[in-house]
Amino acid sequence: MINGHYIEAVEIIRRLEGGITRPFLCRASNDKYYVVKGLELPPFERLAELLCARLAAAFGLPVPEHGVIYIDQGLTQYFPEARSSLGEGDCFALGYLHDASDLVFSQIGQIPAELQQDVYVFDYWVGNSDRQLTCYGGRPNLMMKEDGTLSLIDHNQAFQWPVDTREFIANHTFGPANRSWRLDLINQVEYRQRIEDTAVRFNELCSDIPEQWREALGDAALSEHLRLIESNLLRYRMDDFWGVLE
Repeated sequence: MINGHYIEAVEIIRRLEGGITRPFLCRASNDKYYVVKGLELPPFERLAELLCARLAAAFGLPVPEHGVIYIDQGLTQYFPEARSSLGEGDCFALGYLHDASDLVFSQIGQIPAELQQDVYVFDYWVGNSDRQLTCYGGRPNLMMKEDGTLSLIDHNQAFQWPVDTREFIANHTFGPANRSWRLDLINQVEYRQRIEDTAVRFNELCSDIPEQWREALGDAALSEHLRLIESNLLRYRMDDFWGVLE
């Protein structure tokens, strides 16, 4: 896990193709490679990337190493595209998966049912409808490595409430149309406890938001945004939260 400014980019290698945000591949001071997102994402989406990745990891989901990376002005000085689309200072970083590719529809059955359930419930809980895949294609925001392991990526659209439950159920990668399992009362009890155990850590996970991001958002707007996120994360305590999951 990346913490604070313990890592700094030492090289901006290239801009990655594919996806809406087209992030940058960077090498860091720890000699690891990261997919880095900066100015191309609005401040609240950068925050969503960081907080949702942390929540996913706390929930027990497979998320690449993630956190904040520092981009020095000297790295963007002679890279105009990075200067305008990445920027300098604190950016969001996700560990680069060099041997992974986007999950395709035909691979859904290869994912263990328990992991499918975990991702499905988690996405509904955090208001993330941006993990869609049908036989016609979509945006799964799931990467499968050559060894068959799965990783969750791209959470900039998380915390978007209210969720259109009908659309969520119809289009989610692990929605009812794409699998044979169903969530039952036992699942509900187990997930309620897992969500509770994760939700109580929310303030802790927000404790080190970069000062640069705080300034960009404004103290009042940030406080209100975090309050709304926390309030919506507690919806799992209401019966209607579980009534739409199947």
